[in-house]
Amino acid sequence: MEKQDQKLRSQLLASVAMGLMALTIAGSAMIPTAKAQGFSSFSASGTVLDAAGHPISNAHVTIRSIDQGFTRTVTTNTSGVYSIPELRQGRYQFTVDADGYDTYVETDVTLAPGSASNQFRLAKAGSSETGGTDIVVTSKRIATTDFDLTTTGQVINVADVAARLPVARDLTSVLLLAPGTASGSGAFGGLASVNGGAVSENAFFVNGLNITDFRKGLSPAGVPFDFYQTIEVKSGGYAAEFGRSTGGFTSATTKSGSNEFHGGILFSWNPHELRTRTRDTFFSDNDGSRADSRSTTFQLSGPIIKDHLFFYGLYQARNDSSVSAGRQFLGDPRTADIDNPNKYLGTSRTYFGTSSPFYGGKIDAVIVSGQRLEATYWSTKGNQFFNTFGSAARGYTRYNYLTNTDGSYAGRTLASYGGENYVGRYTGVFSKWLTLSAAYGRNENSYVSQSFNDTNGNVPPVTDARNPLAVVPLTRSSGGRSDDHDIRKFYRGDADLYFKLLGSHHVKGGYDREELTSTTASSGGGDGLSYTIYTAQAGNPYNLAAGTDYVRRTTYFNEGTFASLNEAYYLQDSWAMFGDRLNLSLGIRNDRFTNNNALSQTFYKSGNQWGPRLGFTFDPVGNRRDKIYGSFGRLFVPVASNTNIRLTGGETYYTRTALFNGLTNANIPILGSPILYTNAAACLDDGALACSVTGNGTPKSAETTVAQGLKPQSADEYILGYEKRLGARWKVGAYFTYTKLNDVLEDSSIDQAVNAYCGKQKISGCNAIWNGFHQYVLINPGSTARVTLANPINGEAALRTVDFSAADLGYPKARRTYKGMTFEAHREFDGIWSLDASYTYSKTIGNYEGGVKTDNGQSDTGLTTDFDQPGLTLGTYGYSPNDKRHVIKLAGSYLLFDRLNIGGKLQAFSPRRYGCIGRVPESIDPYAAAYGAAGLFCQVNADGSINTDPTVSRPVQLIPRGSVFKSDWLIVNDFDVSYKFDVGSAAMTLRATVFNLFNRQPKLNLSEVGTDGEGKASPYYRIVTQYQNARSARLQLSFDF
Repeated sequence: MEKQDQKLRSQLLASVAMGLMALTIAGSAMIPTAKAQGFSSFSASGTVLDAAGHPISNAHVTIRSIDQGFTRTVTTNTSGVYSIPELRQGRYQFTVDADGYDTYVETDVTLAPGSASNQFRLAKAGSSETGGTDIVVTSKRIATTDFDLTTTGQVINVADVAARLPVARDLTSVLLLAPGTASGSGAFGGLASVNGGAVSENAFFVNGLNITDFRKGLSPAGVPFDFYQTIEVKSGGYAAEFGRSTGGFTSATTKSGSNEFHGGILFSWNPHELRTRTRDTFFSDNDGSRADSRSTTFQLSGPIIKDHLFFYGLYQARNDSSVSAGRQFLGDPRTADIDNPNKYLGTSRTYFGTSSPFYGGKIDAVIVSGQRLEATYWSTKGNQFFNTFGSAARGYTRYNYLTNTDGSYAGRTLASYGGENYVGRYTGVFSKWLTLSAAYGRNENSYVSQSFNDTNGNVPPVTDARNPLAVVPLTRSSGGRSDDHDIRKFYRGDADLYFKLLGSHHVKGGYDREELTSTTASSGGGDGLSYTIYTAQAGNPYNLAAGTDYVRRTTYFNEGTFASLNEAYYLQDSWAMFGDRLNLSLGIRNDRFTNNNALSQTFYKSGNQWGPRLGFTFDPVGNRRDKIYGSFGRLFVPVASNTNIRLTGGETYYTRTALFNGLTNANIPILGSPILYTNAAACLDDGALACSVTGNGTPKSAETTVAQGLKPQSADEYILGYEKRLGARWKVGAYFTYTKLNDVLEDSSIDQAVNAYCGKQKISGCNAIWNGFHQYVLINPGSTARVTLANPINGEAALRTVDFSAADLGYPKARRTYKGMTFEAHREFDGIWSLDASYTYSKTIGNYEGGVKTDNGQSDTGLTTDFDQPGLTLGTYGYSPNDKRHVIKLAGSYLLFDRLNIGGKLQAFSPRRYGCIGRVPESIDPYAAAYGAAGLFCQVNADGSINTDPTVSRPVQLIPRGSVFKSDWLIVNDFDVSYKFDVGSAAMTLRATVFNLFNRQPKLNLSEVGTDGEGKASPYYRIVTQYQNARSARLQLSFDF
């Protein structure tokens, strides 16, 4: 919300579930037949056939890990199908033998998640001997499709891709290689949107440890890029084992040691000197900006005890620095003067730096074959600084943007970030029919910052906004502090059961539990105060005469510790029948979410949330190289802890409006008489009816902040697709995806509904309490809400509970649908060349983007201005900011002369659609009007265009979301070349990567705000706020042994 601002029962149920599964398999023939894929392991599966294509039963399939030495043997069923569970990515030797057939041996087969299915054809014994004639038949292996998987997305071998393709060394860049993903708004750092979902709806796991940001759902905990082994991007159709996401699900694994010692040093440098200048924007001087990053990564792995104990370690020394510069326009941005450099003044230039290292490691212990212990640890702790020179505030000299000369020292911000992360996992294969696993881990993320000005004083920010064409700061804020810590502890247990009953079954079930703690303590500079000076316009909400100067002073600080609990049970059966040509995936997941306020009182408890996960695969030909598949899933996302903090915390947050009586010598506004305006609340300091109050410093009562019987955010997903293998290395496919939001959680003002209720009940005095901003309640918009009122009414001592219909509340149901058709083709790398291509045509439409709000850059997950007031919902149904009508992706590489690799990448994302954000007229919703430019009403000229002239007034109209203009296409074209040298038994590689090869700089983000806070036309409407980054380069030198 931004206004004028829950063991024992769990363990018992888990025991009952395990008991029921054990009873199910009692007396049955038990053999492994199906394949599954977990957080850090996968199963290798396939078929054994004779030369004529008939299945061979009771054939022995033996694999030996070349990397870690263990051996596993299974036998095929009557359909010739085998499955070997709980494998890790690596190189394996296959031995396949059957009575009456030649033994087939292949010594080096790479298996990985998503590419571990094979078909073996055995020749009759002796048929491959010549005996003086030509060879008649030979045994062979053919790669087949991963038959029982309904998941869409892609498994990416990070080391392989990073060596051949031009990819930035971050998680988002890797995610964007997968079909179904698109680049999100620059407001949130270009994070990935999956299937039209908000960037806050994705989940991220490493070796089974959830590293998702549970406070806001944005960037996950950092992981050193070279630490990754594989990254699997599940864009849809995933099994009941995986959850807590209504967007994409990313499951990554880290590198491990092997029986051979391996090591390497990688130096990577992105020099400023090889960057082309990005175009200046209205507020940024990119000519005075620079960025330089360099890192040296050391890796070493090998055996501690051959075949049993292995280690892997990484240390990365790094130095990242950047400079960002700002400028201010002096004039009317609608004129040609916007291109005149003499019409600008520089503001400030800020220097950023960090040199904190990354480090981590992994220990693998293979006690005996099938019994494994793993422990992973990495640290992302670090420190950074922001030093600022020059300021537009009084008493400082400005940065000179024409000569790139710094102004006077204006202050600095020091910050620490990150945390320690670890996860331990045990896996035991006890028989052909039973596998058990258990895990425990901890994920930590923190951010602590402190700001200082040049005098290290405690100064509030003061802004003079009396001239909308020249908004200037009057002070340089100092003393602000943010102290945020998030800790996740998780426990998990899983069981895999294999048996045969009317077909072959692989039943997997488990329970996982996450205990989450968020701690916050924050205040702005000047003891949490901030000031903005305005000049009243005609029709202002304070009934002031036009031209009257006034000031609004905001007080904000918050602190507290907030706990949440996420837990889930799941049960999934992969049921193969009809000679393994049909596989049914029958799953159910029960998610439960509990959230507490700062007093450790539970304010939200979801209860059981049952999510079916149903799917099928069908082999229409019978060769396991063709697959028709489909799935349905109901997905739930937890309540972000930001909701705990903002909605139920002890937040002090109020804004006083008063006449402006000048400035002190320190440029702090002198407040005159309070402005007593309609629907104002009593100020917390003196009781004057001149304030808007969001929080009074007391943790809010759990019963009055949350409607009863709420449902968490959920979405339904439907997928139907076809996949085919062509030859030895090609795979093509197409699939259709449809997702639909069911319910969302948003905080909404119920004041209008309460006043209407009191009117019907003939109860007086309600208007004086519910003044439009008094009671915000977490509801499911568009549904009935049972709410306990925050104050007694009608002389009653107890709080009254009232049922409000959706119509009473005035909020529509939150809606968002995604329809997408994806075509893809993959050509596996054969040591010479590879190609990945995909095209997605999609539409994302609705009145709700998700937990965050791209329209205004608001990352206040779950508490954005969406559904704050009924008037703010008008016109919001339209194309989402994450609507990408066309997404085209091409990536490939070619190896020349066994040493020279050339790689390329092309990605094209169609434009974002914009509308017009403006102030809601008081005649439509006076409470929404008090939010300023937060609705979708703008002034419209006679020709239908948006008025951008603040000196004239035009009729106000509702402008539906995404109905006015578009940004440009985002085209990513990157190029990579590398050359490998032999240095004895080691290898050295020189590499150069160019990003944005053709230096395209389209308009990516533009201002959508069409009025100021009082409804006056904004001259900044459609101003470009971000261009695509200009061409840059990366140089790398590696030495590997």
